[in-house]
Amino acid sequence: MSTNFYSSPKNESGRKQKSNLFAVACLLISSLAVVILVTLLATILISGSSWLSWEFLTGVHKEDNPEGSGIGQAVTGSALICLLCAAVAIPIGIGTAIFLEEFQPRNKFLRWLHGLVQLNISNLAGVPSIVYGILGLTTFVYLFNLMPSIQVNKPIPWEIGGIHFYQTKTLGRTFVKFPAGDREETTIKLTQNEMCIDGDGNEFELKLVDKRSDAPKDPELRKGFALRGRSASRLTERSPWYFHLPLGRSLLSAALTLALVILPIVIISSQEAIRAVPRSIREAAFGMGATRWQVVRKTVLPAATPGIMTGAILSMSRAIGEAAPVLAVMGGVLGTTRGIQSLMDQTPVLPVTIYQWAGDENAGFENASSAAIIVLLVVLLIMNSVAILIRNRYEKKLA
Repeated sequence: MSTNFYSSPKNESGRKQKSNLFAVACLLISSLAVVILVTLLATILISGSSWLSWEFLTGVHKEDNPEGSGIGQAVTGSALICLLCAAVAIPIGIGTAIFLEEFQPRNKFLRWLHGLVQLNISNLAGVPSIVYGILGLTTFVYLFNLMPSIQVNKPIPWEIGGIHFYQTKTLGRTFVKFPAGDREETTIKLTQNEMCIDGDGNEFELKLVDKRSDAPKDPELRKGFALRGRSASRLTERSPWYFHLPLGRSLLSAALTLALVILPIVIISSQEAIRAVPRSIREAAFGMGATRWQVVRKTVLPAATPGIMTGAILSMSRAIGEAAPVLAVMGGVLGTTRGIQSLMDQTPVLPVTIYQWAGDENAGFENASSAAIIVLLVVLLIMNSVAILIRNRYEKKLA
């Protein structure tokens, strides 16, 4: 009579012990991960919660003054960059996913090419973000060195919306500006009278004199005179639609680089949402005489919308927390004196501000960075919650 090895009470008891040991090991490992996470969060909350205030949320960075610093510009910069990133990555990602899933080629070579593209998209989703930062630096900031590099207050080969002036100081100790015209030098010497604009926007003729004593004694009148041969520096005023190539270290370069980071994620999540739509729905639409595009637009996309929107929002939550690509493309900007005037300006963002503050020699900035981390975590929590709510709401409607 043969005995079943697995039915033996002794072996069954041993298997139960091993199963219990494995369950305990999994529980301990999971508990360790939770304890580490809770410890980190508790440390951040303890050190940063006291710094949270309206002044901190709306303030700006101040050198060697952590108590007076804030993240107002960083929050604005992060929001603007994420909006630009979403405007570029989400339409392209969804369109690519629709093409790859619903318009698959029948030709053998094209099918091979389709598979190659799909494989590369999957691989790109796992590429470290700093690699995208280097790619953005080469592509957007320097444009493969096809054009001269951008220098402050120097002519740019290709630009739109820039107005160039020269600025100089009058004998009345006021600054005035006059149009640059065809002159491209960084600094020039005043040799003739110029039609200038003062700080109030009034236009007047700036008269040149050889000596200070040749100008009127009245301080108000001296504002209309300057010494002959005095230097004037080139100044560029940017309109809101100001644009130039190469893009340089600008928030637009940062937004496009982050779009590259999240594009594979948007494509893959959109593909999964489209694949989840039952094939019977497509077949029913085709059976009623609908074209392929009508099936996609009227049937597939509405059913896949919850998954697509969830993936898009989660990908944006990754973009808003990325520091490495922004550091590579735009540098460690902590604040700007004039704010954001165009997409070609630099701006601080939350992840870079946290990184810079955490490494500052002033210990007070460590607490400020903890407060900024709390704000970033709250933003991420809100974005993830919105993704869940949108998914549940659309799923109920479709049901």
